[in-house]
Amino acid sequence: MTINKPLRHFIGNAYQSTYHQLERFFQKRLGNRHDASDLSQDVFAKWLNRREDTPVQESRAFLFKIANNVLIDYWHRHQKQEQLQSPMEEEAHLNHAGSVSDDPAEVLNHQQRLQRLYDAIETLPARQREAFVLCRFDKLSQSEIAEKMDISVSMVEKHIARAMLHCKRYVENAVHSEEEQ
Repeated sequence: MTINKPLRHFIGNAYQSTYHQLERFFQKRLGNRHDASDLSQDVFAKWLNRREDTPVQESRAFLFKIANNVLIDYWHRHQKQEQLQSPMEEEAHLNHAGSVSDDPAEVLNHQQRLQRLYDAIETLPARQREAFVLCRFDKLSQSEIAEKMDISVSMVEKHIARAMLHCKRYVENAVHSEEEQ
């Protein structure tokens, strides 16, 4: 992507004058410094990648308009992540309920579900598996995981969301395969 010199200068000035304001905007709404920094960078990336040829007259107003959209996208991703977590939490609740049946068929069914979940976790890419295990089994917060893995909280969220989606699909596919046999 080639940006002409006057535009590059204009964006550079806007970055210097507005970046910290954007960080404060995000941090106030999210309470998280790492995500605030990531999202502030995203605002400028979206500006640089925009396809419109019309010049931006008021850069600060334009950047905060983008920031609002970035924040909405962030919240939507979190809602989707929470929706993905609920089936996994139900499975975890079933596993820890302590009401192991005396019925051998139920015990076998329970063991098979656990094995499918274990297999799904084993097939995850290494970084996704690490983030997932730290979150679900070691009970670390996302910011603790980010620090431990030396990545942003946003990246931790992506790893966990992808891992959960993978596990959900893996288990569902395994169940469907077994039902077809």
